Amino acid sequence: MNPIAIIVDNTQIHWDAIIIVMAIPAWFCSFHSLYCANKGKRLASWVFLPFAVLLGAISSRLLYWYAHVEQYKGFSQALEDFNIGCFSMLGILPGLFLAAVLVRCLRLNRNLPAFLDALAPATSMGMGLMYLSCLFNYNCRGKFTVDTPSMQHLPYASPVPEAGELSYRFATFFWSAVFMFILAYICTEFYYVKKKEYGSTACLFLLIFSAGQFILDSTRYDAEYFPFNGFVSILQIFDGVCILVLTIAFSIRAVKRRGFKWYYVLLWLAQAGAMTTTGMMEYMVQRYSDQHLTYYGYMTISCVGMFLTGFILYMLGCRKKAVIRKVAKPEEETLEEVISEELTEAEQEAVDKAVPVKVEKRKKSGKAEPESEAVVKTEAVKAEKQKKSGKADEEELDMLDLGDTRNLTLVDAEGYLSKEAAEVDEDEYLSLEESDSDRTVRKTHRKHKRRRYTEDEYEEADEETDERSAIMAFICAVMAAVGLGAFFASRKKN
Repeated sequence: MNPIAIIVDNTQIHWDAIIIVMAIPAWFCSFHSLYCANKGKRLASWVFLPFAVLLGAISSRLLYWYAHVEQYKGFSQALEDFNIGCFSMLGILPGLFLAAVLVRCLRLNRNLPAFLDALAPATSMGMGLMYLSCLFNYNCRGKFTVDTPSMQHLPYASPVPEAGELSYRFATFFWSAVFMFILAYICTEFYYVKKKEYGSTACLFLLIFSAGQFILDSTRYDAEYFPFNGFVSILQIFDGVCILVLTIAFSIRAVKRRGFKWYYVLLWLAQAGAMTTTGMMEYMVQRYSDQHLTYYGYMTISCVGMFLTGFILYMLGCRKKAVIRKVAKPEEETLEEVISEELTEAEQEAVDKAVPVKVEKRKKSGKAEPESEAVVKTEAVKAEKQKKSGKADEEELDMLDLGDTRNLTLVDAEGYLSKEAAEVDEDEYLSLEESDSDRTVRKTHRKHKRRRYTEDEYEEADEETDERSAIMAFICAVMAAVGLGAFFASRKKN
């Protein structure tokens, strides 16, 4: 029986429910601090909170109902009466992921992997606190009893009433909490090291979580199974799928970054061997329960091997550090090297006219030297050859930035279409016969239209959605209040 903490009229609130509710603000504060400290939007984290609480509670309750259908008349009873049954810890993860996707769909967050990276350490800590709520109930205990009197206490064992007597079982919940706290510390440290590699912390969380929880869930006497499978638990299947998917993803990235290497085959064989050994040890534990300590030792070694192999593949797929190499400065091209073909009379005349002007500009700017006329002539020849091949002259490419209005027929000095050009259809405008300078300006204008937005422009766009986001935040807060009200109302004594 769960100990009662508060009784108000017909309402009973148990200690395990209080710890779960207290774990939520601790989890959110951890996530909010990590996310906002790395240029995350506060509004996105606040809107994420009610979605995460509601979807996490529903998904965890749904998974528990699916694994224990015999305890309920239907799923509606599982949502209405929280006095029956408990929550599934695994069900929290899909609920949080769906909430993060919803926040991304609302355009409050532009980088979903970075959002999940900040969420991973906080989720580890929150799940660790929730595991401690089992101290006030009889969930998450081990299959095997501890008969040594000197070890019949935490952190080794916890009492469970069975047939009118107390039986001391392995304290799986305590070691699960310790494991999640250690995972939270590792993910936090890794987050600050690899925060520029989006998605890395979330992948590390899944990798370590899957390897560790496979062993811990194997020790539970109340593990959750599919109705059609009573051998491997739902959490263990989830862990195996996660490790397999991460191994494939890390391998693909490593091959793309470094090319195929012969030692990749050894790593793949090692991962396959570790996963096979883990499954065999799970079978041996259930078949020969009297030798469970030996087989759990082998299972621990194989799970550590799964983690190490996956982590090595991840590191092989990381970006290589940039190596600065000294490159010899190329020699300047001479006039003879530039003129690989003879210029026409018109081009030669244009070069002769451009050279004195450019030399005079260099002298005014203080960059010209007495012997620089040959260099200037080389540049003029290059410009004429670029015009001949349809490429833009460097001076013309900078025309819009300098505000030069020469040769601008359809585009004004700021790079926008003039009134005359606005009246022309785009396809008709592109089909007009243009001079080289007009074509250059058009290409430059189109290039400017495709430019990447700056951070200031992103912030201005975000400010425009503040009103809509505030309305959504209010709706989410109302939903959270209704959900918490239904939760406490279900604690009323029948």
